[in-house]
Amino acid sequence: MGKITEKLLLEKCTPKNTKLEQVKTLNLSKLGLKSSDLPVPLLSRLRCLEQLDLSGNRLQEMPSGLVLPSLRSLDLTNNEMEDVTTLDTLTTLEDLRMEDNLYITINDNYKLIILLPKLRFYNGKDISDTANHIRYANSENLRKRVLALWETSFSLPDHRTAENLAIVERDFVNAVCHKVKYGPSSLTDYTKWRVGFNCLLHFSFPYKDNYFILSEYNWNHVYSLTVSLQPLHVLQCHSKQDSPDDFSTQLWACSFQPPLDYNGGDRKNSVNGATRIVATCGGESVCLIDCETGLVMKKYKVPGEEFFSLAWSTVLMSRKGNVGMRPCSILAAGGKRGLVKLLHPRANMAYGEFRASRKALSILCFSPRQGNLLFTGSYDKNILLWDIGGVDSYYNFKVTRLLVLETTSTPLHFCLPPATPDTHLIAACEKGLHSYNIQLNKDPKKRSEEMEITFPVYEKDTDHDYHTIDGLGFLTNDVVASKSHMQGSIYLWSWNDTQAQRPKKKEVCAVILMELQWSSTDIPYLSLNTCPSKGYVVCGDERGRLWTYHVTDLKANFRSGKAIPATEVLIIETTY
Repeated sequence: MGKITEKLLLEKCTPKNTKLEQVKTLNLSKLGLKSSDLPVPLLSRLRCLEQLDLSGNRLQEMPSGLVLPSLRSLDLTNNEMEDVTTLDTLTTLEDLRMEDNLYITINDNYKLIILLPKLRFYNGKDISDTANHIRYANSENLRKRVLALWETSFSLPDHRTAENLAIVERDFVNAVCHKVKYGPSSLTDYTKWRVGFNCLLHFSFPYKDNYFILSEYNWNHVYSLTVSLQPLHVLQCHSKQDSPDDFSTQLWACSFQPPLDYNGGDRKNSVNGATRIVATCGGESVCLIDCETGLVMKKYKVPGEEFFSLAWSTVLMSRKGNVGMRPCSILAAGGKRGLVKLLHPRANMAYGEFRASRKALSILCFSPRQGNLLFTGSYDKNILLWDIGGVDSYYNFKVTRLLVLETTSTPLHFCLPPATPDTHLIAACEKGLHSYNIQLNKDPKKRSEEMEITFPVYEKDTDHDYHTIDGLGFLTNDVVASKSHMQGSIYLWSWNDTQAQRPKKKEVCAVILMELQWSSTDIPYLSLNTCPSKGYVVCGDERGRLWTYHVTDLKANFRSGKAIPATEVLIIETTY
C-alpha cells in the first residue's frame, strides 16, 4: 500500500468533505494496510470521526498513540490482529467487529471489555449484560483476592528505602500473578493479565505522604530483571506420564521464539519487543513455556518418539480466499524417528510432518534470511537442506530437498554466519568442525566439506578425544564460541580470519582470540549459547551450574593454556 495522505483520506470519507477535522465516516477497507502504514499524526486530526472501516487489511495491532476522541464504531474484520491491548486508547468505542482474525482468543474478548469501557456491541451482538458483569462483579472479586494476598503474606519493610520497596513490589506482583486464580482455566491468560495490569494499576499502599504504587511500568520492570540471570522458575515438564519421580527423561533442546523484529516474530507473545515464549523438547513431548509465569502453555506429545531438536521460523500463510499472504510463526521438531514435525503453536495445531532421514535426527536449523529453508542433521551422517515452503489457509504445504552435505560423523550443531547466511554453513560434529558452501546457484547438489577447522590440543591420551565439537554459536558477525567436552575451556575465534586461510589448504587452524575457563568434565552435549547484543557467553556444566562470561575485550592476546575465568558461575539450587 502506498503512503496514506490527506488527499486519500478525504477521497475515502462519506459524505465528501474538505477538512479532516470534520470527517465523520471513513472507509479504508481492503487496501492491504499494515500497522506501520497508519500515520498517527495525520489520523489524529480526525477529531470528529465516528465510524472507521479497516476491514480486509493486514493489521496486527493499532498504532501506538492513536487517539480518536469521537470514534463510536470500528470494523477490524478479516485482519491479522494479535495484540488487542493496542486498542486501549479508543475508549469511546461502542461497536467493534473483529471476526476472521485467526489469533484472537476468548481471553482477548474479555480484555477488550475491560479496555473499552463503553463497548456494547461486539461482532454484531449486544454484550451489555455480559460486559457489566465482567467489569464490575468480576473486578471486585479479583480486587478482594489481591488485597487478601497482601494482608496475609506481605507488609511494608521497617526500613523503607527505595530499594527495599522495589523488592517488595516485585515479589508482590509476581505472587499476585501466580496465586490469584479466578474463573475457568480457559481464561487463565485473561485473569493473570487482569490482576497484573489492571487491578494493580489502582492498588496502592500509603507510605508517609506518598504512595507505593504498583503499575504497568513496574510489572515490565520486574521481568527485565531476568537479564541478571537470576533463576525465576524451575520446571520438570518432560517426565514420563508427568511423574515427578522420573529423572531419566533427558531434556535435549530449548529455543526462544524469535522477537518482533526477527523474521516477523509474534507480537502477542512479546514484552517490549523481546520474546517470552521458550520451546523445549525431550522424551515424547515438546513444551511451550511462558517465561513470565513459568507455566507450560502447550504440550505436544507423540507416543514412541524421542525429540532431540527443535527450531523456530516464520513462513508465509495465504489468507482466506487467497487474498494476500501473512507471516506465520512455526516450530519444527525432530528426533529418533527421523520425522520433522511442523507445528503452528499460535493456532494450537500440529499441521504436518515429513521424513528427513531413515535414522534419528540430531539437529534442526532454519535460515535466518529465508524462513522456509530448513537444515536437518541426522545419524546417517548427512546434512540436508529443505525448502518447506509456506502454507495455505487449509495448512497444505510442499517440501522439496535442495542440497545434500556429506559428513564423516553425526552433526551436533549448525551455525550460519550472520553476515553470509546464504553462502556458508558451519557444522559441529562428533569428529570435528566443518564448513560447507551452501550456495544454491552452484552445482553439484551433493557436496562434501569445503574445509575442516581444527583447534589446539593440550593433552592427549587413550581416554580423551578433543575432535568432538559439542557447542557452537556466533558472538558477533565474526567471533564464534565453540567447545569440546573434556577440554575444560571454551574457545572464541575469528570466522573471517580462519576462512581466509582456505585457499592454501583444506584443513585450517582456527584463529583463536580468547580462551575461557570452563568445567573439566567428560560429559558431552552440555549446552553452550551466546547473547550477541549483550556480549555474553553462557554454558552449563555437569553439576547444573551456569558459567557466564561477559566478553568486553576481544583484543587480548591468546596464550595457550592461559584461560580467562568466568564472570560468574551461577549455582541453581532446587528441592523436590
